[in-house]
Amino acid sequence: MELTASQPRVLRQLLNRLKPGRVEVTGGFLLLTAWLNYLDAQGVVPLALLSCALHEMGHLLAIRMLGGRVRRISITAVGAEMELDRALSYGNECLAALAGPLVNLIMALLFCRIPGGTLFSGLNLVLACFNLLPIGRLDGGRVLCCALCWLLGPGPAWSAAQWINRLCISVLLLFGVCLARLGNSVTLLLTALWLAYSWLGALPFSHPSIRNTRRPRAPRRTTGPQAPRP
Repeated sequence: MELTASQPRVLRQLLNRLKPGRVEVTGGFLLLTAWLNYLDAQGVVPLALLSCALHEMGHLLAIRMLGGRVRRISITAVGAEMELDRALSYGNECLAALAGPLVNLIMALLFCRIPGGTLFSGLNLVLACFNLLPIGRLDGGRVLCCALCWLLGPGPAWSAAQWINRLCISVLLLFGVCLARLGNSVTLLLTALWLAYSWLGALPFSHPSIRNTRRPRAPRRTTGPQAPRP
């Protein structure tokens, strides 16, 4: 998959339309990208970064269509984090959260039919499925939390979401340890440990959502999920 000279200009025009606000890139992201690119012998890293960029574009486009505005995007070693200017309703937040994986699924469907596009298609499919896991700050976790808030109310929803997070992470850790002991792969184990770290880091703050922020250090912190009702 080759990039043409006109694509950076098209990307800049799209960013101007989306108005993503201030974009910050941390040193950890740059170091991780450089290390992975050094180890990469098959050209996977550039395609993976493009898949992630399309994923975040999906979130941005959905937020703009829903009337929201992103004040800041911070690109870190554990993903992109967005801070919004105002809260979204439960329904709109679910739509904004699902927009990213939807873009990846569309890319996977399109490129699986193109010669030489199998790798890019697979990366998009994996990224979409991973983000739809109902855990922590992942898109699936935000959708789950919003749905529980709508059904149960913020307090019970927060407690239920934590139990679901514990269960899912425990299952992933168990399978990860089993695969590692069998000598097949440690990828699942490392992924489960990363999810556990991300989930524990978000516990002292409100449920991770697009409505105010996708990072726990937002200006408007709360002790529980308190999004406005639709």
